[in-house]
Amino acid sequence: MKKILLTILAALGLLAVPPARAWTYTDGDVLLIFRDGAHDVEYDLGNINQFLGHPNGYTTNVAWGLSLATSTFGSSDLTGIGVVVVATTTNGGPNSVAWISGAEPNATAYNPGSGGWSYDYYSTIDALGVRPVQYSVPTNTVPSSYSILAGGKYKYASYDYIVAGGNGNGIDRLGGHAPFIVEQTIPGSFDFWAVQPTAVTSSLVPDSLVGTFTIGSDGTLTFVAGPRHSNITGITSSANVDTITFSTTVGNSYSLAFTNKLGGFAAWPVIGGPIIGDGNNDSITHTNSGSTGFYRIKTQ
Repeated sequence: MKKILLTILAALGLLAVPPARAWTYTDGDVLLIFRDGAHDVEYDLGNINQFLGHPNGYTTNVAWGLSLATSTFGSSDLTGIGVVVVATTTNGGPNSVAWISGAEPNATAYNPGSGGWSYDYYSTIDALGVRPVQYSVPTNTVPSSYSILAGGKYKYASYDYIVAGGNGNGIDRLGGHAPFIVEQTIPGSFDFWAVQPTAVTSSLVPDSLVGTFTIGSDGTLTFVAGPRHSNITGITSSANVDTITFSTTVGNSYSLAFTNKLGGFAAWPVIGGPIIGDGNNDSITHTNSGSTGFYRIKTQ
Protein backbone atom coordinates (compact mmCIF):
# COMPACT_ATOMS: atom_id res chain seq x y z
CA MET A 1 0.00 0.00 0.00
CA LYS A 2 2.82 2.37 0.92
CA LYS A 3 4.53 1.63 -2.39
CA ILE A 4 1.34 2.37 -4.35
CA LEU A 5 0.85 5.68 -2.47
CA LEU A 6 4.41 6.78 -3.22
CA THR A 7 3.89 5.95 -6.88
CA ILE A 8 0.72 8.06 -6.99
CA LEU A 9 2.45 10.99 -5.28
CA ALA A 10 5.35 10.79 -7.73
CA ALA A 11 2.92 10.84 -10.66
CA LEU A 12 1.11 13.88 -9.24
CA GLY A 13 4.47 15.62 -8.84
CA LEU A 14 5.20 15.10 -12.53
CA LEU A 15 1.81 16.53 -13.47
CA ALA A 16 2.57 19.64 -11.42
CA VAL A 17 5.71 20.41 -13.45
CA PRO A 18 4.81 22.92 -16.21
CA PRO A 19 5.57 21.79 -19.78
CA ALA A 20 8.77 23.10 -21.32
CA ARG A 21 8.23 26.22 -23.43
CA ALA A 22 9.30 25.90 -27.04
CA TRP A 23 8.96 29.63 -27.76
CA THR A 24 12.23 31.33 -26.77
CA TYR A 25 11.96 34.76 -28.37
CA THR A 26 14.49 37.48 -27.57
CA ASP A 27 14.74 40.99 -29.02
CA GLY A 28 16.72 40.76 -32.23
CA ASP A 29 14.86 37.68 -33.48
CA VAL A 30 13.11 37.88 -36.84
CA LEU A 31 9.38 37.06 -36.74
CA LEU A 32 7.71 35.66 -39.85
CA ILE A 33 3.92 36.01 -39.57
CA PHE A 34 1.12 34.68 -41.75
CA ARG A 35 -2.55 35.71 -41.45
CA ASP A 36 -5.82 35.23 -43.27
CA GLY A 37 -8.11 37.38 -41.08
CA ALA A 38 -9.13 34.46 -38.86
CA HIS A 39 -5.85 32.73 -37.98
CA ASP A 40 -2.31 33.96 -37.30
CA VAL A 41 0.74 31.70 -37.65
CA GLU A 42 4.04 33.03 -36.30
CA TYR A 43 7.60 31.72 -36.70
CA ASP A 44 10.83 32.76 -34.98
CA LEU A 45 13.52 32.69 -37.68
CA GLY A 46 16.40 33.47 -35.33
CA ASN A 47 18.63 36.52 -35.03
CA ILE A 48 18.46 39.41 -37.49
CA ASN A 49 22.19 39.20 -38.22
CA GLN A 50 21.56 36.43 -40.73
CA PHE A 51 20.10 39.08 -43.06
CA LEU A 52 22.58 41.90 -42.38
CA GLY A 53 26.06 42.78 -43.66
CA HIS A 54 25.82 40.94 -46.96
CA PRO A 55 27.03 42.32 -50.30
CA ASN A 56 24.38 43.57 -52.69
CA GLY A 57 22.85 40.66 -54.56
CA TYR A 58 23.54 38.05 -51.88
CA THR A 59 20.70 35.51 -52.14
CA THR A 60 19.52 32.81 -49.76
CA ASN A 61 16.48 30.56 -49.33
CA VAL A 62 14.93 30.92 -45.88
CA ALA A 63 13.73 27.73 -44.15
CA TRP A 64 10.66 28.22 -41.97
CA GLY A 65 8.62 25.00 -41.69
CA LEU A 66 5.60 24.98 -44.00
CA SER A 67 3.47 22.32 -42.30
CA LEU A 68 2.02 24.44 -39.48
CA ALA A 69 0.86 27.10 -41.94
CA THR A 70 -0.67 24.66 -44.39
CA SER A 71 -2.48 22.72 -41.64
CA THR A 72 -3.79 25.98 -40.13
CA PHE A 73 -4.99 27.48 -43.40
CA GLY A 74 -6.19 24.15 -44.77
CA SER A 75 -4.23 24.15 -48.03
CA SER A 76 -0.71 23.60 -49.34
CA ASP A 77 -1.34 26.59 -51.64
CA LEU A 78 -0.77 29.83 -49.69
CA THR A 79 -2.17 32.08 -52.42
CA GLY A 80 -4.00 35.03 -50.88
CA ILE A 81 -2.51 34.61 -47.39
CA GLY A 82 -0.91 37.75 -45.91
CA VAL A 83 2.73 37.71 -44.80
CA VAL A 84 4.71 40.10 -42.58
CA VAL A 85 8.36 40.08 -41.43
CA VAL A 86 9.43 42.15 -38.40
CA ALA A 87 12.25 42.39 -35.84
CA THR A 88 13.55 44.88 -33.29
CA THR A 89 16.53 45.55 -31.08
CA THR A 90 16.02 46.23 -27.40
CA ASN A 91 14.55 49.63 -26.53
CA GLY A 92 16.81 52.64 -26.01
CA GLY A 93 20.42 53.34 -26.78
CA PRO A 94 22.12 54.79 -29.86
CA ASN A 95 21.71 51.65 -31.98
CA SER A 96 17.96 51.11 -31.77
CA VAL A 97 16.58 49.62 -34.98
CA ALA A 98 13.31 48.00 -35.99
CA TRP A 99 13.04 46.00 -39.18
CA ILE A 100 9.70 45.78 -40.97
CA SER A 101 8.50 44.48 -44.30
CA GLY A 102 6.97 46.86 -46.82
CA ALA A 103 4.79 46.10 -49.82
CA GLU A 104 6.03 47.66 -53.05
CA PRO A 105 6.07 50.37 -54.21
CA ASN A 106 7.00 52.43 -51.15
CA ALA A 107 7.79 56.13 -51.37
CA THR A 108 7.06 57.08 -47.76
CA ALA A 109 9.59 55.28 -45.54
CA TYR A 110 10.90 57.84 -43.07
CA ASN A 111 12.25 57.64 -39.55
CA PRO A 112 9.95 58.33 -36.58
CA GLY A 113 10.96 60.31 -33.52
CA SER A 114 12.53 58.41 -30.64
CA GLY A 115 9.30 58.35 -28.61
CA GLY A 116 7.26 57.22 -31.61
CA TRP A 117 9.79 54.55 -32.42
CA SER A 118 9.60 53.12 -28.89
CA TYR A 119 5.80 53.16 -28.82
CA ASP A 120 4.95 52.30 -32.41
CA TYR A 121 7.71 49.88 -33.36
CA TYR A 122 9.53 48.45 -30.38
CA SER A 123 6.52 47.91 -28.11
CA THR A 124 4.48 46.35 -30.92
CA ILE A 125 7.16 43.97 -32.21
CA ASP A 126 8.42 43.04 -28.74
CA ALA A 127 4.83 42.18 -27.72
CA LEU A 128 4.54 39.84 -30.71
CA GLY A 129 7.51 37.94 -29.32
CA VAL A 130 6.77 37.89 -25.57
CA ARG A 131 2.99 37.50 -25.34
CA PRO A 132 2.88 33.85 -26.46
CA VAL A 133 4.73 33.01 -23.23
CA GLN A 134 2.66 35.40 -21.11
CA TYR A 135 -0.57 33.78 -22.30
CA SER A 136 0.78 30.19 -22.39
CA VAL A 137 0.12 29.77 -26.09
CA PRO A 138 0.88 26.19 -27.24
CA THR A 139 4.03 26.33 -29.36
CA ASN A 140 6.19 24.06 -31.47
CA THR A 141 9.87 23.41 -30.92
CA VAL A 142 11.34 22.99 -34.41
CA PRO A 143 10.84 25.42 -35.91
CA SER A 144 9.83 27.69 -33.02
CA SER A 145 6.28 28.56 -34.03
CA TYR A 146 2.64 28.76 -33.01
CA SER A 147 -0.84 29.15 -34.49
CA ILE A 148 -3.65 31.27 -33.03
CA LEU A 149 -7.33 31.73 -33.82
CA ALA A 150 -7.38 35.53 -33.89
CA GLY A 151 -10.67 35.67 -32.00
CA GLY A 152 -10.16 32.62 -29.81
CA LYS A 153 -8.78 31.76 -26.39
CA TYR A 154 -5.30 33.13 -27.09
CA LYS A 155 -6.38 36.16 -29.11
CA TYR A 156 -4.46 38.61 -26.89
CA ALA A 157 -1.21 37.10 -28.21
CA SER A 158 -2.30 37.20 -31.86
CA TYR A 159 -0.75 39.51 -34.43
CA ASP A 160 -4.18 40.91 -35.32
CA TYR A 161 -4.97 41.88 -31.73
CA ILE A 162 -1.54 43.26 -30.83
CA VAL A 163 -0.97 45.52 -33.83
CA ALA A 164 -4.56 46.79 -33.94
CA GLY A 165 -4.98 47.25 -30.18
CA GLY A 166 -7.97 44.95 -30.22
CA ASN A 167 -10.09 47.14 -32.49
CA GLY A 168 -9.14 45.61 -35.85
CA ASN A 169 -7.99 48.91 -37.38
CA GLY A 170 -4.96 49.42 -39.61
CA ILE A 171 -3.71 45.85 -39.48
CA ASP A 172 -2.03 46.08 -42.89
CA ARG A 173 0.00 49.09 -41.63
CA LEU A 174 1.13 47.59 -38.31
CA GLY A 175 -1.97 48.96 -36.63
CA GLY A 176 -1.51 52.33 -38.31
CA HIS A 177 1.98 52.79 -36.83
CA ALA A 178 3.84 52.37 -40.13
CA PRO A 179 3.55 54.98 -42.91
CA PHE A 180 3.30 52.24 -45.53
CA ILE A 181 1.68 48.82 -45.94
CA VAL A 182 3.75 46.16 -44.16
CA GLU A 183 1.71 43.13 -45.26
CA GLN A 184 2.20 41.43 -48.62
CA THR A 185 -0.26 38.98 -50.18
CA ILE A 186 1.25 35.68 -51.33
CA PRO A 187 2.67 35.23 -53.96
CA GLY A 188 4.76 38.37 -54.22
CA SER A 189 7.84 40.37 -53.27
CA PHE A 190 8.25 42.82 -50.43
CA ASP A 191 10.95 45.09 -49.06
CA PHE A 192 12.69 44.76 -45.69
CA TRP A 193 13.35 48.15 -44.06
CA ALA A 194 15.58 49.17 -41.18
CA VAL A 195 13.73 51.87 -39.21
CA GLN A 196 15.81 53.97 -36.82
CA PRO A 197 14.53 56.70 -34.50
CA THR A 198 15.51 60.31 -34.96
CA ALA A 199 14.89 63.19 -32.60
CA VAL A 200 13.82 65.49 -35.44
CA THR A 201 10.90 64.00 -37.36
CA SER A 202 10.60 67.05 -39.61
CA SER A 203 14.01 66.29 -41.14
CA LEU A 204 12.50 63.23 -42.86
CA VAL A 205 15.69 61.20 -42.62
CA PRO A 206 14.98 58.16 -44.82
CA ASP A 207 15.11 54.60 -43.55
CA SER A 208 17.41 52.10 -45.26
CA LEU A 209 16.46 49.12 -47.38
CA VAL A 210 18.13 45.94 -46.13
CA GLY A 211 16.92 43.77 -48.98
CA THR A 212 13.93 42.10 -50.60
CA PHE A 213 11.95 38.97 -49.78
CA THR A 214 10.07 36.95 -52.38
CA ILE A 215 7.56 34.25 -51.46
CA GLY A 216 5.76 31.79 -53.71
CA SER A 217 2.40 30.07 -53.31
CA ASP A 218 4.27 26.94 -52.24
CA GLY A 219 5.92 28.85 -49.36
CA THR A 220 9.37 29.16 -50.92
CA LEU A 221 10.90 32.22 -49.23
CA THR A 222 13.96 33.92 -50.75
CA PHE A 223 15.95 36.89 -49.47
CA VAL A 224 18.13 39.12 -51.68
CA ALA A 225 20.37 41.66 -49.92
CA GLY A 226 20.73 45.26 -51.00
CA PRO A 227 18.71 47.73 -53.03
CA ARG A 228 16.47 46.80 -55.89
CA HIS A 229 17.81 47.23 -59.40
CA SER A 230 17.12 50.69 -60.86
CA ASN A 231 15.61 50.95 -64.34
CA ILE A 232 16.27 53.85 -66.71
CA THR A 233 12.80 55.03 -67.72
CA GLY A 234 13.76 57.77 -70.17
CA ILE A 235 16.54 59.82 -71.81
CA THR A 236 15.97 63.28 -73.29
CA SER A 237 18.49 65.64 -74.89
CA SER A 238 18.58 69.41 -75.28
CA ALA A 239 21.58 71.55 -76.25
CA ASN A 240 24.06 68.72 -75.57
CA VAL A 241 22.59 68.08 -72.12
CA ASP A 242 21.15 64.60 -71.57
CA THR A 243 18.60 64.07 -68.83
CA ILE A 244 18.48 60.47 -67.63
CA THR A 245 15.37 59.48 -65.64
CA PHE A 246 15.35 56.31 -63.56
CA SER A 247 13.42 54.50 -60.82
CA THR A 248 14.54 54.87 -57.19
CA THR A 249 13.93 53.40 -53.75
CA VAL A 250 13.70 55.59 -50.66
CA GLY A 251 17.07 56.09 -48.98
CA ASN A 252 19.32 54.42 -51.56
CA SER A 253 22.12 56.30 -53.32
CA TYR A 254 22.17 56.57 -57.13
CA SER A 255 24.96 57.67 -59.48
CA LEU A 256 25.10 57.99 -63.26
CA ALA A 257 27.84 56.14 -65.16
CA PHE A 258 28.77 56.55 -68.84
CA THR A 259 31.01 54.69 -71.27
CA ASN A 260 31.44 54.25 -75.00
CA LYS A 261 32.32 50.56 -74.60
CA LEU A 262 29.99 47.85 -73.33
CA GLY A 263 31.19 45.39 -70.69
CA GLY A 264 33.02 45.79 -67.41
CA PHE A 265 30.13 47.52 -65.64
CA ALA A 266 32.09 48.05 -62.41
CA ALA A 267 34.69 50.13 -64.27
CA TRP A 268 32.27 52.52 -65.95
CA PRO A 269 33.24 56.12 -64.98
CA VAL A 270 30.71 57.88 -62.74
CA ILE A 271 29.77 61.22 -64.30
CA GLY A 272 26.80 62.34 -62.17
CA GLY A 273 25.30 62.10 -58.69
CA PRO A 274 25.06 60.67 -56.19
CA ILE A 275 21.49 61.53 -55.25
CA ILE A 276 19.32 59.93 -52.56
CA GLY A 277 16.23 58.14 -53.87
CA ASP A 278 12.75 59.16 -52.79
CA GLY A 279 10.76 56.24 -54.20
CA ASN A 280 9.82 58.14 -57.37
CA ASN A 281 11.42 58.44 -60.81
CA ASP A 282 14.36 60.86 -60.41
CA SER A 283 16.79 62.38 -62.90
CA ILE A 284 20.49 63.19 -63.33
CA THR A 285 21.83 65.37 -66.16
CA HIS A 286 25.02 64.96 -68.19
CA THR A 287 26.59 67.45 -70.57
CA ASN A 288 27.48 65.42 -73.63
CA SER A 289 29.82 66.84 -76.29
CA GLY A 290 28.14 64.70 -78.89
CA SER A 291 29.95 61.41 -78.38
CA THR A 292 27.98 58.20 -78.64
CA GLY A 293 27.87 55.96 -75.58
CA PHE A 294 25.89 54.13 -72.95
CA TYR A 295 24.39 55.17 -69.63
CA ARG A 296 23.97 53.06 -66.53
CA ILE A 297 22.62 53.78 -63.03
CA LYS A 298 24.76 52.55 -60.13
CA THR A 299 22.85 51.85 -56.93
CA GLN A 300 24.19 51.70 -53.36
